[in-house]
Amino acid sequence: MTTLRLETDDTDARLAIGTTLDRLLAGGEERPRLRVVLGGSTLSAAIMSAMIAGLRRIRERGGAIVVEAEQEPVRAALAMTGLDRVFALPIGEESEPPAKPPSALGAFFRSTAALVAVCLALGSPAARADVASPAPAPPVTDAAAIIARVVARNPDLGSYQSRVHIDVRMTSFPFLREHLDGSTYFKRPSNYEVVFDHVPGYAKGFEKLYTDVGDPANWEKRFVITVVGTRAFEGHDDLELRMVQRVRGMIDHETVLVDPTAWTIDELAYHYYTGGVITMTQHFQTIDGHSMLAEQDARIDIPHVRAVAHGTYGEYRVNVAIDDAVFTGK
Repeated sequence: MTTLRLETDDTDARLAIGTTLDRLLAGGEERPRLRVVLGGSTLSAAIMSAMIAGLRRIRERGGAIVVEAEQEPVRAALAMTGLDRVFALPIGEESEPPAKPPSALGAFFRSTAALVAVCLALGSPAARADVASPAPAPPVTDAAAIIARVVARNPDLGSYQSRVHIDVRMTSFPFLREHLDGSTYFKRPSNYEVVFDHVPGYAKGFEKLYTDVGDPANWEKRFVITVVGTRAFEGHDDLELRMVQRVRGMIDHETVLVDPTAWTIDELAYHYYTGGVITMTQHFQTIDGHSMLAEQDARIDIPHVRAVAHGTYGEYRVNVAIDDAVFTGK
């Protein structure tokens, strides 16, 4: 079995996972096995996303990935999300069953969480006609685990570009209206850019609003993130996160609403020290098996400026080559 050791704050960890899997799968082994040993004290969403994508690849060859965490906080996060069962070797393959069986109640919750995690990670249906539907899994309450689920929505998405069309209307003087057309670009691990064809002077900075949504895989490096609880959004309950910038700027904090069934970001709000708030809501569509943006609505309410905007996304091209110059210096 190949062993790969990673530190949870290693910025090159995703690359190391991909490179190791490339080498392992190229070896022609019938049932390849990879053991990933996690150091550090946090569960990185970016690393978990890379391992979930790798698990799909290696299982196509009958292989498996087993994850071992050295510190208790990471072990607890893996257990809470059920990912400790997803990233484990089958019983009898270099592993032994627990010396003491868990309680019936504990086993029930752990197995249910594991089933949900497998469905999310491997794209399996949540239930089959010949199998009884499982009871709901325990709610995910760890910020890193929530972000890992969000990132894992599109584990095979390395890049995309699309066209975006936005209508902006100022609801305060001078009550201007504008239509904006542009292109969006994304490339792993955290490159995201919106380039509008033309932006009038009074709308300068608007493109930054859309760029700042960025890639959730990069959030843990930029923010201190806590789980506030749940909040209703369009007929269902979302998980609410509070994010505070590690390097403070004009924004006091951001709040994020995450759909715990689709693991999409339904709403993101920026709360400024000045009392201003910018709120963005999102809706999604399926493109080539990937969950992609369909529409965004923004409400801007900051001192001296109030406006609303509606954006639509289309003409997607996924997993295409994108020149790094698109992101350089932005």
